Amino acid sequence: TPKRNSREARVLDMISTYLSGGKSSKLYKKLVDEKKMSLEVSSFNMSNEDYSTYVIISLPMGVTKLETLIEEISEEVDKIQTELISEKDFQKLQNQFESSFVSSNATIEGIANSLAEYYTFYGDTDLINKELDLYKSITREEIKSVAQLYLKPNQRLELYYLPESQKE
Repeated sequence: TPKRNSREARVLDMISTYLSGGKSSKLYKKLVDEKKMSLEVSSFNMSNEDYSTYVIISLPMGVTKLETLIEEISEEVDKIQTELISEKDFQKLQNQFESSFVSSNATIEGIANSLAEYYTFYGDTDLINKELDLYKSITREEIKSVAQLYLKPNQRLELYYLPESQKE
């Protein structure tokens, strides 16, 4: 996935929040609450200076087959790639990012961390005044487009971390 200071990296952050940011997120509701297939599910864009990695993690519950879990996750990713997220979900995302930004910069320590990150990775401490606007400018169409570009099935690596007793 793209480097951390790109606009697309921020869009991937929004996709992560949409998929697994809290108990009302798409993957959490589907896999943990409704279908009881997973103990936990998470997605995040592991942003680095040059290239990054987009990660989706799930801890299967009981006798859930890994293939079934992957199919369910893929189904939600496919939806983002083929349909615009709802206006309601989009507004919720915007609110989550605004709340997170305000919370993380509500203390002197938070402001210092933000300034250090903006200086180190972006060379621009003034981003503290622009970052929220940047996230607010992301559109539902961009979310769909970035998902199509970076979350393709042929770009995936599936890693199974199994207990010794389940290894074949």
